Amino acid sequence: MNKNGIPCNVIVDLLPLYKEDICSEETKDLVEEHLRSCEDCRQLCEQLTVPQNEKKNVPDEAETFKKVGKKLKSGKLYKQVMIILITAFAAVNVAWLKLKFFPYKDYATDMIEYEKDDGTLYQQFYVDWYYNVDFPNYLDFFSGKLYLWKSANYKENKVKELRIIPRIIGETKYAVTINDERGVYGIPITGSLEFDPSGYKVHDNDEKMKQLINENRDEIEELMNAAHEKWGEYLK
Repeated sequence: MNKNGIPCNVIVDLLPLYKEDICSEETKDLVEEHLRSCEDCRQLCEQLTVPQNEKKNVPDEAETFKKVGKKLKSGKLYKQVMIILITAFAAVNVAWLKLKFFPYKDYATDMIEYEKDDGTLYQQFYVDWYYNVDFPNYLDFFSGKLYLWKSANYKENKVKELRIIPRIIGETKYAVTINDERGVYGIPITGSLEFDPSGYKVHDNDEKMKQLINENRDEIEELMNAAHEKWGEYLK
């Protein structure tokens, strides 16, 4: 149908713009003039629906500042946690260097370094003695020890080894390995060559341990003197 010289097809094309109210005033007047005289287009216009754009929720100013504040607080908290962790890690490193690394470096002065599967060993042969420094692992406050044995007549020696564990707090701990016809015994001793019961949890064989120490006191004393000749200035 053609009303007022405007084809219905043109009006149909314009109806969406007209319904959304996004056409010019001149176009609006032409469409309305056509609708007044064209029943078909008027019905089509009434049936035509235009989707409504949903309004986005715009946060108010207070809510915006609240969210920004939370982000700032979370960022500050993250920085504070990181600073604490870094400071703690640095403190542990300094403590390990001071209490373990530097002392053991002194123990290992002039020794030859060997790499093992489980760490580093320093060794030196001097006169009749093999001196050994089992270097502590990184940040491990409980690893590391010193030990020595006499190279001459090693197979015949009953006292095979003297082990020394320098302590961060408290007295240095000593132990000897004694080979007896009844077996091999690791016996904790004091710096004065007495049996140290604190090195055992079970005390069924205390008297046996004391007997072995007394029987081999000369060899133990010889090892202890050699240890103090090498490391005496560092041992408590």
